Amino acid sequence: AASGTLRKIAVLIPGYKEDEVIIEVAAEALRQDYPADRYDVVIIADSFEKETLVKLGSMPIKLIEVSFDKSTKSKALNKAMSQLTGAYDIAVVLDADNVMATDFLKKINSAFDKHYMAVQGHRTAKNVNNSWAILDAISEEINNNIFRKGHRVLGLSSAIIGSGMAFRYDYFKALMATVTAVGGFDKEIELKMLKEGYSIAYLEDAVVYDEKVQKADVFGTQRRRWLSAQ
Repeated sequence: AASGTLRKIAVLIPGYKEDEVIIEVAAEALRQDYPADRYDVVIIADSFEKETLVKLGSMPIKLIEVSFDKSTKSKALNKAMSQLTGAYDIAVVLDADNVMATDFLKKINSAFDKHYMAVQGHRTAKNVNNSWAILDAISEEINNNIFRKGHRVLGLSSAIIGSGMAFRYDYFKALMATVTAVGGFDKEIELKMLKEGYSIAYLEDAVVYDEKVQKADVFGTQRRRWLSAQ
């Protein structure tokens, strides 16, 4: 059912040197089946080329430039939220290569009618063009079935995955300000939410398409980072 309340949503997209994909991602994010005046696409640009920034600056988005001695996603998100003005109800967090299905925000908005603090969307493969991408895609769906769908069936909180997720804005802003993790900030905030007794929902039909890795070394680096976060 369509929600009666159209919450104001900030779609936060942090990117580090993501010049190749970010213009297309920003354009895709503007194609939501959700009133344009009820959501803002916020590109958080870390170490982008001048040319990319100029192109982004001409789009109907909010562009926030950041730079750090040591860049992390959590630093970028915190900096952006400290600069954003405007009363937002929901924060959606995407990766710089994520594309939302056109009904994603509509489904996220409806989920917040149920008084959740956080919801995890269904992140799935955008590409399965070689065997590494297929392996990555399969691993993602196994995780979705066990740690998200499976958890919910058992009455537990869904695990969150760092992107394709949404939170009550004020709560997320306050929560992120307490993050100390260098990588895997999602694991840290998940733990804090569980300790505070909040349940995280999983929306299997709210889809975000994610670029899957296509090289063995990238696959290895990514998994090492995840293990250290665990």
